[in-house]
Amino acid sequence: MDTALEQINDLWEISEYMEDEELTVALEFIAKVILKPDIPQQVITIELVKLQAIAAKMALRATYMANVDKSNRAKKNMYYTCSEQIDKVCQSLKYSLK
Repeated sequence: MDTALEQINDLWEISEYMEDEELTVALEFIAKVILKPDIPQQVITIELVKLQAIAAKMALRATYMANVDKSNRAKKNMYYTCSEQIDKVCQSLKYSLK
């Protein structure tokens, strides 16, 4: 059976290209929300912390790639974008907790 991530082809391609386990976790969550947006409150609180940490890791990785390891510009840009978009998902989750 396909995972939620495999059902959203664009996200699957990003996961395959980036080869980053934490990013795949975040993309899997995003895919699940796309397929079934009603998330139980107890799940939100757990996922929120995890996703915010992943977004921070993405931002730190992108900055490292911009300033130290400048060998892969495309992945660096993807890390910046993923960090921003995961953070937006986190903001949405925070709003739904209110």
